[in-house]
Amino acid sequence: KCGQYYWSTINAEHCGEPACSGGLTFINNTPAKNKLSYIEVWKEFSSIHKKLGYTPINRYPVVARWNPTMDFTIASIAAFQPFVVSGEVKPPANPLVIPQFCLRFGDIDNVGVTGHFCGFVMMGEHAFVAPKEYDINKYLKDHLTWLNQGMGLNNDDITIHEDAWAGGGNFGPCIEFFSRGLEVSNQVYMQYELPNKELKIKVLDMGQGHERAAWFTQGKPSIYECVFPKVIEKLRKSTGVKYDEEFMTKFVPLSSYLKTDDTPDLDKAYNDVAKKLNMPFETFKNKVQEIAALYSVA
Repeated sequence: KCGQYYWSTINAEHCGEPACSGGLTFINNTPAKNKLSYIEVWKEFSSIHKKLGYTPINRYPVVARWNPTMDFTIASIAAFQPFVVSGEVKPPANPLVIPQFCLRFGDIDNVGVTGHFCGFVMMGEHAFVAPKEYDINKYLKDHLTWLNQGMGLNNDDITIHEDAWAGGGNFGPCIEFFSRGLEVSNQVYMQYELPNKELKIKVLDMGQGHERAAWFTQGKPSIYECVFPKVIEKLRKSTGVKYDEEFMTKFVPLSSYLKTDDTPDLDKAYNDVAKKLNMPFETFKNKVQEIAALYSVA
């Protein structure tokens, strides 16, 4: 539908992006066989990767004081930029996995609406090796092992996109893993320093949202209910804002259409989704904003 090239083990009719697949269709219909709580996600992720030869390490600070190019750690790979990625400093383990807390402020307007966060944990798979030791096939296989065994996701339910990713002064080609409208993870094969200098070493940079993994495997309408259940329960008692499961079940699969950076006319997007839900524009918008306010506080 969108012209995106993609790969699938079955004869898939679309690329898996929410705009092409009809929204987030995993809601109340997740293909993941393993239902993981927020806490269980990292335990399973680190356990499986440890068996694959990766060393789990503790997260780095969220203030990137070692990096002169950024104020905050925006991704798990940022913990190792610029000096480990450049080959000047050895990593604390190799390969490794890390539950890195990150801050990103570009999604402030999406928090509470589309399932985005300003502060989140990125689970990273990382390796820093000489070019002759760089094995993309192994890295891809390792990540599929986590998706298959850890999350219980069958390959037939995964659509793969080829793309490129840049961040923290480095870039490389990447593979994005989609399932039922959600980008589950992204594995970057980091090989260059901006603007066009080849790195001395080659780097594996897979990042997956910890919160997103819990949400996807549980298949609940709200990612925030999966991550902050106790906090939100208390906020509901304090504010009187009630959880409308029927509304959330219908709205959340379409919430990606309201992502601000993908939507030039936000009111039109709200109106389009309101029509799909057979709700008046103002009623729908007010309800979404009330819910978003509660989740933003959480």
